[in-house]
Amino acid sequence: MNTSTIQSNYSFAGKSKLSLWFILFFILVMTACNSKDKSENATGAPGDRKDTSAIQPASPPANFKHQAATVNGVNIHYVIGGEGEPLVLVHGFGQNWYMWNRLLPELSKHFTVIAPDLRGVGESGKPAGGYDKKTMATDIHELVKKLGYKSINLAGHDIGLMVAYAYAAQFGSEVKKVALLDALLPGVDPVWSDLSGKLWWFGFFARPVAGDLVAGQAKEFLTDFWPVVGYVKKAFTKEETDEFIRAYSVPGATTGSFHWFGAFPEDAKDNREFMKQKLSMPLLAMGAEFQSASFLADHSRLVATNVTEVKITGAGHWVVQEQTEQVLKGLKDFFEK
Repeated sequence: MNTSTIQSNYSFAGKSKLSLWFILFFILVMTACNSKDKSENATGAPGDRKDTSAIQPASPPANFKHQAATVNGVNIHYVIGGEGEPLVLVHGFGQNWYMWNRLLPELSKHFTVIAPDLRGVGESGKPAGGYDKKTMATDIHELVKKLGYKSINLAGHDIGLMVAYAYAAQFGSEVKKVALLDALLPGVDPVWSDLSGKLWWFGFFARPVAGDLVAGQAKEFLTDFWPVVGYVKKAFTKEETDEFIRAYSVPGATTGSFHWFGAFPEDAKDNREFMKQKLSMPLLAMGAEFQSASFLADHSRLVATNVTEVKITGAGHWVVQEQTEQVLKGLKDFFEK
């Protein structure tokens, strides 16, 4: 695998302008050693002060509905609609279930689509712990069981990619196909070691007090962060921007979502065990041209035996918003085959 190519595709890690949050990262590293994580109650960090209770969550397409279920000790919000075999779509950082909204009308013609909010963000619960991807995958598995499904198709983007892999690794006989969209797997080398230390936000988000630092400033933080890993300018609609900001303005959401990154060491340990038994179901590796396309397929072959590759051209990390039709075609071709 060509490490220089990988680093070139992630050139924003070293060449992008120093943002407010990059500067704050260094301040945080200097001061956090003696700081106590203040996020350990389920109602959210003390700094999450903005009241978003009057702002309603975004609406899904007309044939979908909002639902919630208590599973694995946590409340999980999700939207569900369509008909046919179940297809579970798992979002990543900086977004929530609404990242899939553009795809739901078409996918729901062929599948019963379930798009949850991960623990830690939006209307899902924000407990003190359980942010390792093995546990988060169990959240989704318990939800699937509660809905009465014995097997599913599964796709995940970003952090959702990590959750989707942990789901398939633990419950492989219950996964027909799995799609991994534009990220990397903790602990799976050489890519993980080559890249994880170079992506400054991995270190920033993982610090215990980072959620407090950003709490109450989701709009400023997200609008500053999204371009760092994107390629297409103004890829999000106003409705998407508003919904993502709202979901991360819910009390506890910055702290909860940052815990996803704090759990990477545990995830890496789990994944090194998981990869001893490669996945056997069909796996789609969908990487963005200006992000993971150069390595995601080879990366996936280290953990799976039956890998199909799709490269999304003209896209950065936010592939669904940046190149919607390419992503939709890739998913349909894979899951409907």
